[in-house]
Amino acid sequence: MARKSVSQELKRLVENMLRLGALVEQALQQALTVLQTRDEELAKQLLSGDDEIDRLRNAVEEQALHLLPSSQAMAGQDVRLLVATFSIARDLERIGDGAAGIARNILQLPFEEGKEPSFSQQPLDSAGYLSEALIVQELVQLGMEALRIFQETMKALSHLDVATARFLWQEDDVVDVRYHMVRHNLMSAFWGTPALTAIQQDSKMLQRMTYFLWMAHKLERVSDHCSNICEHILFIQEGKPAAIHEEHEGI
Repeated sequence: MARKSVSQELKRLVENMLRLGALVEQALQQALTVLQTRDEELAKQLLSGDDEIDRLRNAVEEQALHLLPSSQAMAGQDVRLLVATFSIARDLERIGDGAAGIARNILQLPFEEGKEPSFSQQPLDSAGYLSEALIVQELVQLGMEALRIFQETMKALSHLDVATARFLWQEDDVVDVRYHMVRHNLMSAFWGTPALTAIQQDSKMLQRMTYFLWMAHKLERVSDHCSNICEHILFIQEGKPAAIHEEHEGI
Protein backbone atom coordinates (compact mmCIF):
# COMPACT_ATOMS: atom_id res chain seq x y z
CA MET A 1 0.00 0.00 0.00
CA ALA A 2 1.41 3.43 -1.01
CA ARG A 3 2.44 5.81 1.81
CA LYS A 4 -0.25 8.33 0.80
CA SER A 5 -2.89 5.62 0.78
CA VAL A 6 -1.75 4.41 4.22
CA SER A 7 -2.03 7.95 5.56
CA GLN A 8 -5.56 8.27 4.20
CA GLU A 9 -6.57 4.93 5.69
CA LEU A 10 -5.18 5.95 9.08
CA LYS A 11 -7.16 9.17 8.91
CA ARG A 12 -10.36 7.22 8.19
CA LEU A 13 -9.54 4.86 11.04
CA VAL A 14 -9.26 7.77 13.49
CA GLU A 15 -12.47 9.31 12.15
CA ASN A 16 -14.36 6.08 12.75
CA MET A 17 -12.89 5.72 16.23
CA LEU A 18 -14.06 9.25 17.10
CA ARG A 19 -17.45 8.43 15.57
CA LEU A 20 -17.59 5.42 17.88
CA GLY A 21 -16.84 7.74 20.79
CA ALA A 22 -19.67 10.06 19.73
CA LEU A 23 -22.15 7.16 19.72
CA VAL A 24 -20.96 6.11 23.18
CA GLU A 25 -21.34 9.68 24.47
CA GLN A 26 -24.90 9.75 23.16
CA ALA A 27 -25.59 6.43 24.90
CA LEU A 28 -24.26 7.77 28.20
CA GLN A 29 -26.42 10.88 27.93
CA GLN A 30 -29.47 8.74 27.16
CA ALA A 31 -28.70 6.45 30.11
CA LEU A 32 -28.69 9.42 32.50
CA THR A 33 -31.96 10.68 31.04
CA VAL A 34 -33.50 7.22 31.45
CA LEU A 35 -32.27 7.10 35.04
CA GLN A 36 -33.97 10.42 35.77
CA THR A 37 -37.21 9.88 33.84
CA ARG A 38 -37.56 6.08 33.57
CA ASP A 39 -38.56 6.66 29.95
CA GLU A 40 -39.09 3.08 28.70
CA GLU A 41 -39.11 4.01 25.02
CA LEU A 42 -35.78 5.83 25.34
CA ALA A 43 -34.37 2.87 27.28
CA LYS A 44 -35.37 0.50 24.45
CA GLN A 45 -33.90 2.93 21.91
CA LEU A 46 -30.63 2.93 23.84
CA LEU A 47 -30.52 -0.87 23.90
CA SER A 48 -31.15 -0.97 20.15
CA GLY A 49 -28.40 1.60 19.57
CA ASP A 50 -25.91 -0.59 21.44
CA ASP A 51 -25.91 -2.92 18.42
CA GLU A 52 -24.61 -0.04 16.27
CA ILE A 53 -21.83 0.59 18.77
CA ASP A 54 -20.84 -3.07 18.58
CA ARG A 55 -20.87 -3.00 14.77
CA LEU A 56 -18.73 0.13 14.61
CA ARG A 57 -16.21 -1.31 17.07
CA ASN A 58 -15.90 -4.37 14.83
CA ALA A 59 -15.48 -2.13 11.77
CA VAL A 60 -12.71 -0.14 13.48
CA GLU A 61 -10.88 -3.32 14.43
CA GLU A 62 -11.22 -4.69 10.89
CA GLN A 63 -9.78 -1.45 9.51
CA ALA A 64 -6.85 -1.70 11.91
CA LEU A 65 -6.23 -5.34 10.98
CA HIS A 66 -6.28 -4.38 7.31
CA LEU A 67 -3.56 -1.78 7.97
CA LEU A 68 -1.29 -3.99 10.05
CA PRO A 69 0.62 -5.45 7.07
CA SER A 70 1.51 -1.87 6.04
CA SER A 71 2.88 -0.92 9.47
CA GLN A 72 6.50 -1.20 8.27
CA ALA A 73 5.89 1.80 6.04
CA MET A 74 4.53 3.92 8.92
CA ALA A 75 6.22 6.34 11.27
CA GLY A 76 6.61 5.15 14.85
CA GLN A 77 3.72 7.24 16.17
CA ASP A 78 1.40 5.93 13.47
CA VAL A 79 2.33 2.35 14.35
CA ARG A 80 1.58 3.02 18.01
CA LEU A 81 -1.75 4.60 17.04
CA LEU A 82 -2.61 1.51 15.02
CA VAL A 83 -1.72 -0.82 17.91
CA ALA A 84 -3.60 1.28 20.48
CA THR A 85 -6.74 1.36 18.33
CA PHE A 86 -7.76 -2.15 19.39
CA SER A 87 -7.66 -1.33 23.11
CA ILE A 88 -9.29 2.09 22.72
CA ALA A 89 -12.15 0.62 20.67
CA ARG A 90 -12.65 -2.05 23.34
CA ASP A 91 -12.78 0.53 26.14
CA LEU A 92 -15.27 2.65 24.20
CA GLU A 93 -17.48 -0.34 23.48
CA ARG A 94 -17.47 -1.35 27.14
CA ILE A 95 -18.56 2.12 28.20
CA GLY A 96 -21.43 1.73 25.74
CA ASP A 97 -22.23 -1.65 27.29
CA GLY A 98 -22.41 0.03 30.70
CA ALA A 99 -24.86 2.64 29.41
CA ALA A 100 -27.01 -0.11 27.89
CA GLY A 101 -26.81 -2.01 31.18
CA ILE A 102 -28.24 0.98 33.03
CA ALA A 103 -31.16 1.14 30.58
CA ARG A 104 -31.74 -2.59 31.05
CA ASN A 105 -31.66 -2.21 34.86
CA ILE A 106 -34.20 0.63 34.69
CA LEU A 107 -36.57 -1.55 32.67
CA GLN A 108 -36.18 -4.32 35.27
CA LEU A 109 -36.86 -2.18 38.36
CA PRO A 110 -39.51 -3.89 40.50
CA PHE A 111 -42.42 -1.97 42.04
CA GLU A 112 -45.23 -3.19 44.27
CA GLU A 113 -48.44 -4.13 42.50
CA GLY A 114 -51.26 -1.72 43.05
CA LYS A 115 -48.95 1.15 43.97
CA GLU A 116 -47.75 4.00 41.78
CA PRO A 117 -44.33 3.00 40.35
CA SER A 118 -42.37 5.92 41.77
CA PHE A 119 -39.31 6.43 43.95
CA SER A 120 -39.98 7.21 47.60
CA GLN A 121 -39.44 10.84 48.56
CA GLN A 122 -39.38 9.97 52.27
CA PRO A 123 -36.23 9.24 54.31
CA LEU A 124 -35.71 5.55 54.92
CA ASP A 125 -36.14 6.18 58.64
CA SER A 126 -36.58 8.97 61.17
CA ALA A 127 -32.81 9.16 61.79
CA GLY A 128 -32.41 10.90 58.46
CA TYR A 129 -31.17 8.26 56.06
CA LEU A 130 -31.36 9.33 52.43
CA SER A 131 -34.61 8.85 50.56
CA GLU A 132 -34.69 6.63 47.50
CA ALA A 133 -35.33 9.66 45.29
CA LEU A 134 -32.25 11.39 46.71
CA ILE A 135 -30.12 8.32 46.06
CA VAL A 136 -31.25 8.41 42.42
CA GLN A 137 -30.26 12.07 42.33
CA GLU A 138 -26.81 11.14 43.65
CA LEU A 139 -26.52 8.48 40.94
CA VAL A 140 -27.30 11.09 38.29
CA GLN A 141 -24.64 13.41 39.73
CA LEU A 142 -22.12 10.56 39.62
CA GLY A 143 -23.13 9.93 36.02
CA MET A 144 -22.75 13.58 35.06
CA GLU A 145 -19.21 13.58 36.49
CA ALA A 146 -18.39 10.39 34.57
CA LEU A 147 -19.87 11.91 31.39
CA ARG A 148 -17.72 15.03 31.81
CA ILE A 149 -14.58 12.92 32.17
CA PHE A 150 -15.54 10.95 29.06
CA GLN A 151 -16.16 14.08 26.99
CA GLU A 152 -12.80 15.54 27.99
CA THR A 153 -11.10 12.22 27.28
CA MET A 154 -12.51 12.15 23.76
CA LYS A 155 -11.27 15.71 23.18
CA ALA A 156 -7.82 14.64 24.37
CA LEU A 157 -7.94 11.64 22.05
CA SER A 158 -8.98 13.71 19.04
CA HIS A 159 -5.95 15.99 19.55
CA LEU A 160 -3.64 13.38 21.13
CA ASP A 161 -3.26 15.88 23.98
CA VAL A 162 -0.76 14.45 26.48
CA ALA A 163 -1.15 17.19 29.11
CA THR A 164 -4.92 16.74 29.26
CA ALA A 165 -4.54 12.95 29.32
CA ARG A 166 -2.31 13.17 32.41
CA PHE A 167 -4.70 15.56 34.13
CA LEU A 168 -7.75 13.43 33.37
CA TRP A 169 -6.12 10.32 34.78
CA GLN A 170 -5.80 12.14 38.12
CA GLU A 171 -9.44 13.26 37.84
CA ASP A 172 -10.43 9.60 38.15
CA ASP A 173 -10.16 10.10 41.91
CA VAL A 174 -13.04 12.59 41.80
CA VAL A 175 -15.36 9.97 40.32
CA ASP A 176 -14.10 7.33 42.77
CA VAL A 177 -14.87 9.53 45.78
CA ARG A 178 -18.39 10.24 44.54
CA TYR A 179 -18.92 6.56 43.77
CA HIS A 180 -17.87 5.50 47.27
CA MET A 181 -20.29 8.05 48.78
CA VAL A 182 -23.15 6.68 46.69
CA ARG A 183 -22.22 3.10 47.53
CA HIS A 184 -22.01 3.91 51.26
CA ASN A 185 -25.49 5.43 51.22
CA LEU A 186 -26.87 2.47 49.29
CA MET A 187 -25.27 -0.09 51.58
CA SER A 188 -26.64 1.74 54.62
CA ALA A 189 -30.13 0.96 53.35
CA PHE A 190 -29.43 -2.78 53.56
CA TRP A 191 -28.72 -2.96 57.29
CA GLY A 192 -30.60 -2.53 60.56
CA THR A 193 -33.37 -0.01 60.95
CA PRO A 194 -33.12 1.44 57.41
CA ALA A 195 -33.68 -2.00 55.89
CA LEU A 196 -36.69 -2.70 58.13
CA THR A 197 -38.13 0.72 57.41
CA ALA A 198 -37.65 0.26 53.67
CA ILE A 199 -39.46 -3.08 53.71
CA GLN A 200 -42.34 -1.56 55.70
CA GLN A 201 -42.64 1.34 53.27
CA ASP A 202 -42.20 -0.70 50.09
CA SER A 203 -41.35 -4.40 49.92
CA LYS A 204 -39.61 -3.88 46.55
CA MET A 205 -37.42 -0.97 47.64
CA LEU A 206 -34.41 -3.05 48.70
CA GLN A 207 -34.50 -4.87 45.37
CA ARG A 208 -34.37 -1.52 43.60
CA MET A 209 -31.42 -0.53 45.81
CA THR A 210 -29.57 -3.58 44.48
CA TYR A 211 -30.14 -2.38 40.92
CA PHE A 212 -28.94 1.09 41.90
CA LEU A 213 -25.76 -0.46 43.27
CA TRP A 214 -25.11 -2.09 39.90
CA MET A 215 -25.79 1.20 38.10
CA ALA A 216 -23.34 3.03 40.35
CA HIS A 217 -20.68 0.47 39.50
CA LYS A 218 -21.30 0.86 35.77
CA LEU A 219 -20.95 4.65 36.05
CA GLU A 220 -17.74 4.36 38.07
CA ARG A 221 -16.30 2.07 35.41
CA VAL A 222 -16.67 4.85 32.83
CA SER A 223 -13.79 6.76 34.41
CA ASP A 224 -11.69 3.58 34.62
CA HIS A 225 -12.06 3.05 30.88
CA CYS A 226 -11.26 6.74 30.33
CA SER A 227 -8.05 6.27 32.32
CA ASN A 228 -7.12 3.41 30.01
CA ILE A 229 -7.71 5.61 26.96
CA CYS A 230 -5.56 8.35 28.49
CA GLU A 231 -2.75 5.84 28.97
CA HIS A 232 -3.02 4.94 25.29
CA ILE A 233 -2.77 8.62 24.33
CA LEU A 234 0.54 8.80 26.18
CA PHE A 235 1.69 5.59 24.53
CA ILE A 236 0.86 6.95 21.08
CA GLN A 237 2.65 10.24 21.64
CA GLU A 238 5.57 9.17 23.85
CA GLY A 239 5.89 5.42 23.42
CA LYS A 240 5.80 4.88 27.20
CA PRO A 241 2.91 2.59 28.17
CA ALA A 242 3.55 2.90 31.92
CA ALA A 243 4.26 6.64 32.00
CA ILE A 244 1.12 7.56 33.93
CA HIS A 245 1.57 4.88 36.58
CA GLU A 246 5.25 5.74 37.09
CA GLU A 247 4.46 9.42 37.52
CA HIS A 248 1.59 8.69 39.93
CA GLU A 249 3.74 6.42 42.09
CA GLY A 250 6.24 9.20 42.50
CA ILE A 251 3.69 11.66 43.90
